[in-house]
Amino acid sequence: MNVSRSIDLHDCTVQEAISKFLDFYNTCVRSGYRGRIEVIHGYGSTGVGGIIKQELRKYLAANTERIEQFIAGDLVGNPGVTILYPKRTLKASPQGQGSVPLLNAAQKAIQRLCVTPKVKERILTKLRGRFGDRVLLAEIGSMVQSGALEAIKTGDGTVLYKAASKSE
Repeated sequence: MNVSRSIDLHDCTVQEAISKFLDFYNTCVRSGYRGRIEVIHGYGSTGVGGIIKQELRKYLAANTERIEQFIAGDLVGNPGVTILYPKRTLKASPQGQGSVPLLNAAQKAIQRLCVTPKVKERILTKLRGRFGDRVLLAEIGSMVQSGALEAIKTGDGTVLYKAASKSE
């Protein structure tokens, strides 16, 4: 029996797709799984390959020491997939090396502050001098949407923000 796990990245932005892939891959590795992983990204409507496919393969090529093997689906008759066998967890890399975005300064500050849950006003009070309310509010929203920050609603309706725990 050929054991395989798969993840479908259709309907994601490139950033969402890479982030979702990294979470999935690292969860597999941390659980001890070393079998086949099939990444379904589509082949792109242009015929030359979709941007998710291109960026994912560029990222994998830059991280071959952490992957046992990866096979472009084109070689097995399906250009809409990439097949890989994991070895070690993958890390987000600087932009331009796999195009996985790093947290910006405001996001890093929010993440550090929210190791323990904080209300939005506390985040603004502590960090507004460095970044301003508008930037902080936008980054809080972005981080909640990407999963980097959890919004926790308490019984009285208060919303607390806590950095998502993602260990390497």
